[in-house]
Amino acid sequence: MLHRCLSYFLLGVLLLWVGCTTTRQGDTPLRAPAPAQKSAPNPIESGAQPKLAPGDYAVMIESEPKGGVVVVNGVPAGRTPQRVVLSGTSRGFLREAVSIKVRFVAADTDHTSQTIEEQLTPLDKIPARIHFTPTGTSRVAR
Repeated sequence: MLHRCLSYFLLGVLLLWVGCTTTRQGDTPLRAPAPAQKSAPNPIESGAQPKLAPGDYAVMIESEPKGGVVVVNGVPAGRTPQRVVLSGTSRGFLREAVSIKVRFVAADTDHTSQTIEEQLTPLDKIPARIHFTPTGTSRVAR
């Protein structure tokens, strides 16, 4: 953990050091790059799902009400519905424990925000879907 924190700190210092240079007198200032050529559509935006690497499994995280904030192992992943890719064995079991949380943010002061967590262990088969509600979760098997 200390090694990871030190690595992030050194990376931040290096980025600040590189980014803090200025142009010398007589140098031309940097310009914005030319607009990129139109590329192929992003498969996630177009609705098609990209192919998964062997051992990877897609899990659809859903919630009622929609729009809950999804956090996987402490890292924000977006809002529901959200597709999350987990690493697993050839038989469909998780390789390591995974924590998936959905945060329901209160819309007004009459309600309270809630966080619902689902813990998946290496003894669990990777589900196809996990549905979160303010009262709990349910898994849908593959």
